[in-house]
Amino acid sequence: MKFDLNKEFSFAQLVNYLKRTFSKAVQSVKKLDSSSIKNININGKAVRINSIRLGTMAAVFAVMLALFINLVIIPRTTYRAYSDLEFDTGGDYTQYAYGSGILLLNNNGIKMVDNKGTDKWSHNYTLTNPMVDISGRYMLLADLDGNNTLNLFDTDGNNLVTYSISSDILSAKINRKRLVAAAVSEEGYKGSVVVYNKRAEEIFKWNSGEGYITDIDISNDGKYVAVSQMMSDRDEVYSKIHVINITNGQKSANIECASALIAGINFDKRDNIIAVSQNKVFGYSKKGKNIYTIDLVGKSPQTYDVDNGENLVFLCRDNRGNSILEIYSLRGRFLGSYTSSDELKNICVCGNRIVAATSRNLVYLSNKGKLKKTVEISHDIMSLGIYGNNRNVLVLGGNKADIIRIR
Repeated sequence: MKFDLNKEFSFAQLVNYLKRTFSKAVQSVKKLDSSSIKNININGKAVRINSIRLGTMAAVFAVMLALFINLVIIPRTTYRAYSDLEFDTGGDYTQYAYGSGILLLNNNGIKMVDNKGTDKWSHNYTLTNPMVDISGRYMLLADLDGNNTLNLFDTDGNNLVTYSISSDILSAKINRKRLVAAAVSEEGYKGSVVVYNKRAEEIFKWNSGEGYITDIDISNDGKYVAVSQMMSDRDEVYSKIHVINITNGQKSANIECASALIAGINFDKRDNIIAVSQNKVFGYSKKGKNIYTIDLVGKSPQTYDVDNGENLVFLCRDNRGNSILEIYSLRGRFLGSYTSSDELKNICVCGNRIVAATSRNLVYLSNKGKLKKTVEISHDIMSLGIYGNNRNVLVLGGNKADIIRIR
């Protein structure tokens, strides 16, 4: 029966049509179902089975089992993927999530380690005070004392650019567009900021005449640089933050941080500015509007992580000697905390994954500070890092290493 929408038809006609269609479908299924019945011989006896029903039941069971493993078993299980690996540390490493692996940095150079603890690539250098800045698939390596080296790499270990810098490097940052900003010493000034394009050509320079540069960053859109300075008026030492448009050199913000020394500054994923001092953390817009202030006075902050892209995490010590991990959103809202009577010596944050470590225990926390898992390690923990896949943690100590699955 065909319906012409331009003509009238009765409700009874529609019901009868649906009944006939449903009846035909049922007959087709029954025919298919009966044709799937097979006779098999089990221990000398003939047994009739329905292959379609059996296959359907097996498929449903497999789907349910996969859902149970992924939603229940894996999230509740933390285990060692590789334990007590022989690992030539060559000195203390700082670890960074990079690509799907871990980037290891020390005074002897850099190397990339995969999820099995195998070196994928390495570059040997003699470094005095090395630092790394990572944005997407690009990694910037700088030596801040004496060697004046600045190199750009990709996740395959290719040295894409070596920048020509002849003076001491104070800080260096990169964004996803491969624009590089470097703060360097400059004769006659208290530092300069230089911005390079993808071809390593200088496209912007700003000289600091009134205060010493302590840190810089370049915005994600590549339009602004933020510069923090240490200032002094003889009676007091304080900081200033300048936000400068690299297209025209105009300042969009000139922020004074009274009674605070800004040690680190960076743009978050929304291109707001995070500035960290000895006991306070400030959030500013590019126009200089104060978004939040986090007061850590009296909490004895030990270390922090504010450039993971998702949270602001601070490791503090209370007056009883307990370690307290405090977690805030990128808008400065308090999310939660975790308190440990055992001293937390290391923290690592990657996205919404947070891990910390005592001398022999790895602690995995939610982004609200809730304890998810504790894993005892068979050796002292010297450093740790979350892999770029957000599933594994590399734990180093002495010449031993563990790779721990946290997800």
